[in-house]
Amino acid sequence: MIKFILLLLVWCLRAVRAFDCSVSELSSFDFESIKGVHSVTINKNTPPSTSIFTWNIGVCVNTDEIEHCPKNSDICGVNKLQFNDDKKTIVSEIIGFNNGLSKSYKITPPTKNEGGAVTILYKGASWGDVLVDADLKFVCPSKDDKDLDVFNVDKWNGEKLQISVKSKAACNTKKSKNPKKPSNGNDQDHGESWGWFTWIFIFMVLFSSIYIIGGAWYQYNKGNAIDFQSALKEVLENFIDLLKGLPTFIKEIIDKFTGGSRGEYSAV
Repeated sequence: MIKFILLLLVWCLRAVRAFDCSVSELSSFDFESIKGVHSVTINKNTPPSTSIFTWNIGVCVNTDEIEHCPKNSDICGVNKLQFNDDKKTIVSEIIGFNNGLSKSYKITPPTKNEGGAVTILYKGASWGDVLVDADLKFVCPSKDDKDLDVFNVDKWNGEKLQISVKSKAACNTKKSKNPKKPSNGNDQDHGESWGWFTWIFIFMVLFSSIYIIGGAWYQYNKGNAIDFQSALKEVLENFIDLLKGLPTFIKEIIDKFTGGSRGEYSAV
């Protein structure tokens, strides 16, 4: 049971830390349309080996699914050396831009000749003895642009990384979406309501976990239990009994109010 509670806590913390495409700076853009991990690989002949440098970019998600990438990274670079004689491959470099880094957003408005752009700036990622920066630029394409949603490494010199991509996700969609909203307003707050339910669920899990573990620790220190496991079991059983009694308690309250109302009408 303790492992289950700890897993719930870890899940909640990961949910809070997840890269959020709905931040206010990006609210006018549709980055959810390209949600996922995108990769770009650069091969370089470096005798007696071949350098295979792959940059992984997480849009609305982190890059945890990629092997060798540091946990909770928005951008991750992995350099592998493949030796020409025996095809043996070793990992020589790993660079991660954690989603906990301070990020700034640069919004470039569209002009007559060029579409707008959104640039996410990362500062001070630790890589050995060096602090590296990254610019992740999303460009709104023109009608004639091809190869959309293909990421390109424009610069990497060991201190500064620049990646760009042409994508409709970087086109300001705020004006075009407003007319499509339903006039009755039934679905207006659907996304916001889902966000509130998510936070309520997270806080309920955290509160329940703190209550159970804290209560067991108190009972154990007070000497009311032989060991912590017994104290945890006792508190958990009491908590389950409390949850089982909630429907009956709520029903009694509803019956009291509805019954009182019927009584007033019947008296008339």
